[in-house]
Amino acid sequence: MDKRVTLDQQAAIKQEVSIVIPVYNSGQSISELISRLVATLAGRGLSFEIILVDDCSGDDSRAVIGELAARDDRIILLALDHNAGQQAAIKTGLCRSKGRWVVTIDDDLEQQPEDIPVLLDTITAGFDVVYGIPDRSGYPFYRQLGSNLVDLFFTLILKKPKNIRVGSFRVLSREVVDRIIKDQTAFVYITAITLRFTKNIGNVAVAYQPRRYGKSNYTVKKLSLLLVRLFYYYGVNSGHYFTNRETDKITDKGRK
Repeated sequence: MDKRVTLDQQAAIKQEVSIVIPVYNSGQSISELISRLVATLAGRGLSFEIILVDDCSGDDSRAVIGELAARDDRIILLALDHNAGQQAAIKTGLCRSKGRWVVTIDDDLEQQPEDIPVLLDTITAGFDVVYGIPDRSGYPFYRQLGSNLVDLFFTLILKKPKNIRVGSFRVLSREVVDRIIKDQTAFVYITAITLRFTKNIGNVAVAYQPRRYGKSNYTVKKLSLLLVRLFYYYGVNSGHYFTNRETDKITDKGRK
């Protein structure tokens, strides 16, 4: 990557940053995640908000976030009344976000909050979106396979640049976020929507740590269903927009 970060670009990052986190049964990890996020962002002198979207967790995630939010008004809890899925939960958080730059990060501590400054530094070099890409050598085989198949779909069908990789750890510009919010495709998949609007995408290397708590909900069955839905909504029906009442309901809730 040959785009250099100037002092003016670094200054631009001082504008507000929104962190959006979809949460599901992460009561054991969420306190540490938030603590590390606050330390990282405050340490850089950034103005920020942390939006946690609880996707109807069955553990104490909601209570833990509520307690933290009561002590720090930069922490915002959005509580869904039914399990909407990770992608719809992220979209809910995007709808609520206000930042010039919006970061999405998972709740399981596999992605490291300390890598967020690298994402921010890179996007101010002129990209619309920057993905943090980990070394996948530590991934289980089925997760590597799933990532490769989804990546192939994005490359062949949505014309993602071949040298660019995608994932759930990313920073998006406000302009891209606003376009994602307006999208009404019934099946929400943030990267697929993003690729409709821009190919101006960057990558940076980030760290990966195996999860310490709980277990992944990723299964071969879910991967198969995901690929079918991606092909139907973003392949066969690419360019057509469907209204999903559930997604609209979630989006409206997130704006309140």
